[in-house]
Amino acid sequence: MKHTVILGGGITGLTAAYILRQRAGGAMRVTLLESGQRLGGKIATAEENGFLMEGGPDSFLARKRVTMEICRELGLEEQLMPTAPGERTTYVWSGGKLHPLPMGVTPMLRSKLISWPGKLRMGAEALIPPRSVEEDESLASFVGRRFGREALDKLAAPLMAGIYSADATRLSMQSTFAMLPAMEKKHGSVLRGWLRSKQTHKNSGAGAGTMFLTLRGGMRQLVEALTAELPREDVRMDCPALAVLPKDGKYEVVLRGGDSLLADDVILATPAAVSARLLDLLDPQLAARLRMVRYVSTATVSLGFRESDLAAMPKGFGFVVPRQEGRKITACTWSSMKFAGRAPEGHLLLRVFLGGAGAEHVAEQDGAALVEAARQELRRTMGIAAEPVTARVYRWEKGTPQYEVGHAERVAEIEALAHGHRGLFLAGAAYHGAGVPDCMQNALDIAGRLAAQYGMSAALAWNAVREQGTVTERK
Repeated sequence: MKHTVILGGGITGLTAAYILRQRAGGAMRVTLLESGQRLGGKIATAEENGFLMEGGPDSFLARKRVTMEICRELGLEEQLMPTAPGERTTYVWSGGKLHPLPMGVTPMLRSKLISWPGKLRMGAEALIPPRSVEEDESLASFVGRRFGREALDKLAAPLMAGIYSADATRLSMQSTFAMLPAMEKKHGSVLRGWLRSKQTHKNSGAGAGTMFLTLRGGMRQLVEALTAELPREDVRMDCPALAVLPKDGKYEVVLRGGDSLLADDVILATPAAVSARLLDLLDPQLAARLRMVRYVSTATVSLGFRESDLAAMPKGFGFVVPRQEGRKITACTWSSMKFAGRAPEGHLLLRVFLGGAGAEHVAEQDGAALVEAARQELRRTMGIAAEPVTARVYRWEKGTPQYEVGHAERVAEIEALAHGHRGLFLAGAAYHGAGVPDCMQNALDIAGRLAAQYGMSAALAWNAVREQGTVTERK
């Protein structure tokens, strides 16, 4: 019987283990190794005093159907939940005020967020000739070139910092928002392309629907359901690997304490730097390429308040903060307004995002300092001086991969080197998208390729619906 060892018990590793277990049946033995004491990776849900708090992703993009389809397979369909109905406004904190993010031409004309010269420059996008070269460029370069500096600083950069924790001058358009350069190339203008796609969508009769979905009991429900499908003896917790070595045409996975596992195939669903360390002896060149994927540190602080203490709070889903404002906070999600069941009756739950590119030192403070920083930022941005009734901190040190200019080429080089080792696969947030659906699709693709090696493709007949674009949800 063929033996596959999966390193890393985050959502990618769990999904790969589940797919192989379900589709390969008894034709393949699958062992999942997790170095820590819990599964789920960045998916971390806590319940305390009636508050349901997420440390990592709180939802996933509905249009990327792989997560929804696997939830259905797991019997979680009735647990899927859209964003709360009603006011769904996102705000931008600028010049000491919260401004509604303008969605559409009329709201943009009325908005005080962008100056009139800035609005005119944005409207002139249709007159800007498309770029003649096709190589990757940064978000800052693309948006600044097409829409002007003000649109970059007050709209694009803070929104993307909230999603990718990234520096706009380094964030790759090709690997994050490839549809926008594609519109420029096809239509000569992003605005023209957007208007035509909007008309096409309208003509199709498709409804607006919800952009995000979550689970009633938090994203941990997905982790728990996947885990329940794996035999307990095939999942080893608190079991860090030290190296992956070649042995008699197979792989030896060396574990802490001197133990080892012999595997026909290995899936490294670990951060790129961890994968690099594991592969140092097997392939130093591949390890060196993996170390080129940069990571940044972030933190989230969830704070629960009495609703009566936040009486003047506007309705909506939260706000983002441009870097030029000089604040420690990058964004704040109003969790209990975004999703039902996140706070007990008479209370509100807010989640503050700190750190990221250019501000990692903020996220690397201890828990007490992070709570104080979050409270300070809420006082200055929203005027909230009330004492929270609960607080929870999640620190993700060097936990967020950066999709920098040239990322696709770097990943292609990494995968070309990995393909030189039969049965060795690299998976996870560092390569083809950092959102939950991206990681799950990556796991599904690799499981399919691995099974195909042994003529087991019929056992993996299920195939997720693929979608266009690479936008990912907040991490």
